[in-house]
Amino acid sequence: MKLSVSTLQSVLGACILFHGSIAKAAYPPGCNADNCLRALFPSASPSALSAASAFCATYTTTINTATTGFPARATGGCGSSPSRYSSACSCKPTATTTLTTTTTTPTCTPTPANNLIKNGGFECGLAPWVAGDVTNTKHYVRGPGDASPNAFEFNQVGPVDPASNMNPAFLTQDFTATAGTTYRLNFRTYFDKCTTREGFIGVRLNQNSGTTVDACDFGGSAGSFKSNSITFTPATNAINVRFEFLTNEPDAVFKLDNIAFVPA
Repeated sequence: MKLSVSTLQSVLGACILFHGSIAKAAYPPGCNADNCLRALFPSASPSALSAASAFCATYTTTINTATTGFPARATGGCGSSPSRYSSACSCKPTATTTLTTTTTTPTCTPTPANNLIKNGGFECGLAPWVAGDVTNTKHYVRGPGDASPNAFEFNQVGPVDPASNMNPAFLTQDFTATAGTTYRLNFRTYFDKCTTREGFIGVRLNQNSGTTVDACDFGGSAGSFKSNSITFTPATNAINVRFEFLTNEPDAVFKLDNIAFVPA
């Protein structure tokens, strides 16, 4: 089993693959991975490697002459020769384990269950919503939301571009409903302050003006989410909902959350 210096071979590595981790077995220099060594230390599982190491820990403490009592899986390669087991034990490999992690993509369940809008609470990021910015505006999906981790957030981050009055920043989604059925669009809005310059969020359904929600619509109360609701009866099955953000404040913050399109 042991080789002389003149016949040293390269170290043999065996890779052990199992759920959640990768273990590598490395034999000490000067050891030949013959059938006995491979039988005693198989590369099939870390548990087999551990069991063989436990056998060797006691077997090599004394001089053994018995030709029985060996691990059953090793007898095919080592036979009943005590010297072969002693040699194999002296060449036992070592194993190192590297754990791996797995990430999963969250599954978004519409809330409520009959909501035709996908990801209305933004708990799965932005998609399938589409957001558009204009000069000096930014958008985020981040918290805090409306009693939830996330919301859609519009920020005015500098002087307001006059052209944004005609082409404002927006958030939109296309989906399918049933023509002729009356639905209700529910959504929650947040404004960071109530001033004459703060502005409003406009709502369009299939390019029709639905409503506007002003920063001061709730008795001058700002800094918290408020409920809004409008009804709509589509003439076609194809629906587009579009929110538009208009402000004259250079540091305005608007938020939307818990958007739902449900039968009225």
